[in-house]
Formats: sequence, C-alpha cells, structure tokens
Amino acid sequence: MGPEDLSCPIAQVAFGFKPAIPYYTEGNLAAGMYVETCGAGALTEQEVPKFAPEEAGTVVVAPLARCTFEPETLLIYGNSAQVMRAVTGALWKTGGALTSTTTGRADCADIVIRTAREGRPQFILPCLGDRIFGQTQDHEMAFTIPWSQVPDLLEGLEGTHRGGVRYPIPAFLRYTPAFPATYQELQRRWDEGETT
Repeated sequence: MGPEDLSCPIAQVAFGFKPAIPYYTEGNLAAGMYVETCGAGALTEQEVPKFAPEEAGTVVVAPLARCTFEPETLLIYGNSAQVMRAVTGALWKTGGALTSTTTGRADCADIVIRTAREGRPQFILPCLGDRIFGQTQDHEMAFTIPWSQVPDLLEGLEGTHRGGVRYPIPAFLRYTPAFPATYQELQRRWDEGETT
C-alpha cells in the first residue's frame, strides 16, 4: 500500500502520505461525527499515531500462510475470547497487563504505527472504516504483536492452555464453583486468618 492505494484521509495523514494541514489538526474531520466540537476533534486527531513524512513508505501486507517476507507486525482478528487468549499468551512470560488506547477510529494507525512505535502487543477495537470497507464484523476485534515477540506468544498460548485457559471457552455447568487449586489454597489461607 502506497499513497495511491489509500483513500482514507485520516490514514493518508497517519501514514505520512499527506500533510496534517490546519483543517485536519483543528478537528474538522472528527467534529459532528465522532465528537461534538472541533476542539474535541483536535484532541482526537492528536491521539492518532502518525509517521513523519520522512518515515512514509510502502506498507506491505500478506496473509501469514502466504507471506514471503519477515513481517514486522502480526495482526490477528478474532472474537473477544480469541483475543483474550492472545492477550494471556502474550503475558505468559512477563505477567502484568496489556493496555490499549483507542479513539474508535483510525485503527489502521493503531495496528501498524502504534504497535511499531511502542514495540508491544495490543488489542484493538476496529474502527468504522474497518467495518464498512474492510468488512470487519460486529463480533470481531484485533490483536497485534511485534513479529519478534511471536515465539513468546506461541509459548504463552501453549502454557496458558496447559494451565486451563482454553478456546473455545469451556462451559461451566456445575452449580458449585470448582476453582483451580491455587485459588482454593488462597481461600484456605484467608479462612485460616493469614493477612500478610
């Protein structure tokens, strides 16, 4: 994808193909559609990650099974349970939490630019354009991860699967909760009065 392939004005600015002229930076594209005023729109446009013009270039994408080059970013679309599995897999080695930032628009910039800039996985809410023109469905969301972190993701998916975090999510049909042994041990310690 180069500038000649991209029709979305927001993406043209984000990918550095067109300048962020005052009409854009003042918030006119968001005002009245995504936010109430141009002032609020200006704040929204500031949040869209952007390549500088000198960083602009061709964006190459391919289905993973047919990719003939080493990608910089892996993008996965799935339902929220599948994306949850990707998040838990990505956190297997590090723990902690993944946070994502969204404006509900310009998800292409979040997918490509934010993932590259921040060098970390993120879950992404597909934008209106992705839904209208990319055919993303209501039940889908996205997950991105730098390609260099994919081996850890795969190890994490295996590890969390062994730990009982599975997809499809198993239905719990027992009426008495049966939590994992570590959860039961924590409850036992609380019941015995442990506080520190």
